[in-house]
Amino acid sequence: MKIFACMCNQPQRLAAALAPVRPALVAQPPISRWGMGYVQGGDVLLVRTPKSSATAIDLAGPLLEIPTDCAIAQAVHDDPSLPAFVGTDNTPPFRFRRWMFAQSGQPELDEAGVRLLEHVPEYLRRNIKGRSPAELIFHVFLAMLHDEGHIDDPNLPTATTRRALAATLRLVQNELDGAGKTKPLGNVAVSNGRSMVLARLGEALRLRRLWITDDRGARDPSFRGVILVSGGDGDVRDGFEDVPKDSAVLITRDLQVSFADLQP
Repeated sequence: MKIFACMCNQPQRLAAALAPVRPALVAQPPISRWGMGYVQGGDVLLVRTPKSSATAIDLAGPLLEIPTDCAIAQAVHDDPSLPAFVGTDNTPPFRFRRWMFAQSGQPELDEAGVRLLEHVPEYLRRNIKGRSPAELIFHVFLAMLHDEGHIDDPNLPTATTRRALAATLRLVQNELDGAGKTKPLGNVAVSNGRSMVLARLGEALRLRRLWITDDRGARDPSFRGVILVSGGDGDVRDGFEDVPKDSAVLITRDLQVSFADLQP
């Protein structure tokens, strides 16, 4: 699976800033389904393609026509050893109000999923449309925020998001361990449109600053942006840095980037 997540301060220029890294945003086949969540006018909108593809998909393609300052995209390759989760409702990213969520792993929840659902309030359960493990884990995360009264806070500190995500992943992993399940959780990206937190649990997660250059090759200091890419072909690309395993990347509204331990 491949995930990328990006934020910037000038939505109209995001496509130009992504141009140098576009090769890193191409998902290789086979692809079971793919989608993108993005912020526009304060709302989270989705572009999702539930159809499989035998050719490569440029996940950043929609951003050529969509000005946004925050986006998360994911391409899924279903594990053939697990049931297939088909259809639009099972196509990431997943959304609730201002929140969007993507996860690269496909853990086997089974009975653990029933126990996890008990942590989710009824009004959040009604938002679960599909059957994919990532959507359920997303709603457990939302329940963590609900319990602390932060689910609708547009200016939620990234430290609070990190804490809720870390608690969610720990709860899910404990349930999986208890059930003897070994499929990894994978990496996670979550955003409320104003800030973003990513967790690296498994495969490589890489970060790069985005910039715009003028005709002379000088950087425009007025533009600021950041992108993270999870999964891919295993090659380290110029300008990217590796995020340490079992850590979180916190991106604030003003595009300050920091790292933290992935602990509740």
